[in-house]
Amino acid sequence: MRIATPGKARGAGLVLASAAVLAAGCEPTVHPGPRCDYRAVLAASPPPGPVLVSPVAGAMTPMPLNAVNVTDYAISNKVMVQATNARRLEGGDIEVFARVVNCTDYPLQIEARTHFLDAGQNDAEPVTAWSRLYLQAHSLVSYSTRSTAGASVGSYLIELREGR
Repeated sequence: MRIATPGKARGAGLVLASAAVLAAGCEPTVHPGPRCDYRAVLAASPPPGPVLVSPVAGAMTPMPLNAVNVTDYAISNKVMVQATNARRLEGGDIEVFARVVNCTDYPLQIEARTHFLDAGQNDAEPVTAWSRLYLQAHSLVSYSTRSTAGASVGSYLIELREGR
């Protein structure tokens, strides 16, 4: 006959209680975050403000300016834009910023570039080079760049695509 000491009996009771909770299907569920809901994005109205439109009505979807445009279908259901912003610097240039969320369970490489436009929606300067960004699963990454055209920049458009 085996006799358990009080400390061992208490430990055995905890193990049995834990086993009973797991057997009953009550194990805690952990969901990695952030969680992305693309239905909400699709249902949302475009932000108010200037947009790029085709000269032929209905030929293309209007693209909001001062925003991020995901131009690559391959990542359109993998990333979500969390924030965009811009500020005018002392010398008159514009610094733009975007924060992007990886909504997948695996690492991603994406690329971003920026169009800086004047008040007439013409290029104020050449488009920036593509910048590669690395996102771990369910993580955030920030992108920023600056214009060089000074006060002639009136708006911007950031493009995102999958890393190549």
